[in-house]
Amino acid sequence: MISESDRRRIKSHLMVWWIVWAGILGMVCAVYFIFTKNKPLPPAASAELLLNIAGFVPLFVSVIIRWLVLPRYSDPVRAFVVFIIGLSLADACSMFGIFIGGGYRDALFMLGVLGIIQYAPFYARRFFEPKVTGFIPNN
Repeated sequence: MISESDRRRIKSHLMVWWIVWAGILGMVCAVYFIFTKNKPLPPAASAELLLNIAGFVPLFVSVIIRWLVLPRYSDPVRAFVVFIIGLSLADACSMFGIFIGGGYRDALFMLGVLGIIQYAPFYARRFFEPKVTGFIPNN
C-alpha cells in the first residue's frame, strides 16, 4: 500500500513530466506562429535539398529513443533524462523546419510536433509504481 505522502510525491513528479512536455510543445507552436506569420512558403530548391530536410535526422533519432530506448529504463531519474533528450531532438526537427526548412517548413514543423506528441507522459506512471518482488506464479 502506498502512503499518502508517497502518493503526493509521485503525483508531483508526474506533474513535472507533464509541465516539461506541455512547455516544449507550447514553445514550439509559439515560435512557429511568431516567425512564420504572414510569410509565404518559399519554393523548394533542389540545390538546398539536403539542408532543407536535415530535420529528419533528429526526428528519426527521437523516434528510436521513444520506442526502443525509453521503455527499457525503470529508474525514473534516468528515464526523465532520456525523456528530455528525446523531446529535444523532436523539437530540433521543428526548429530546423521553421528556420532553415525552406519549402519543407510546414512539413518539418508538423513532423516535429508529432514527434513531441508521442512523448506525452502517459507511460511515466509505471516508473513510480512499486516493483513486485518475490515469487509470482504463472509468469
